[in-house]
Amino acid sequence: MPGPSVPFQNGKNFTSARTAVLSCAPNGPKGGKNAVVGSYVAGVLLGGLIVGPVVVASTEDSIRTSGAMSAVDRCLADLGYARRELTEHEVRVLNATSGEQRRLLLDHFVAGGSVETFEGVGV
Repeated sequence: MPGPSVPFQNGKNFTSARTAVLSCAPNGPKGGKNAVVGSYVAGVLLGGLIVGPVVVASTEDSIRTSGAMSAVDRCLADLGYARRELTEHEVRVLNATSGEQRRLLLDHFVAGGSVETFEGVGV
């Protein structure tokens, strides 16, 4: 599973990215359900009537989560965003900030910047 991330698009900020995520979020549950159903069908075709579904059932939560994330990512891609994984260092710095400083840092990450290129005070 991917770690912490932000939607990335040049020229965008945290507020626009948050709005995009909220508009795409309803796609998650349906995408997760579709991934599970597709996995069961493929499991039966590839693993047989008993073994295939058993294998899928053992990883159903992971399949559902991955399918939901993929559906939201596809919606965000349609809006021009890409998933930008945050580094461990970026997560530590983000967790150490609050208020306006945190929002400015999130704006910077959404626009594609890094901690090293952030000119915020105290970071």
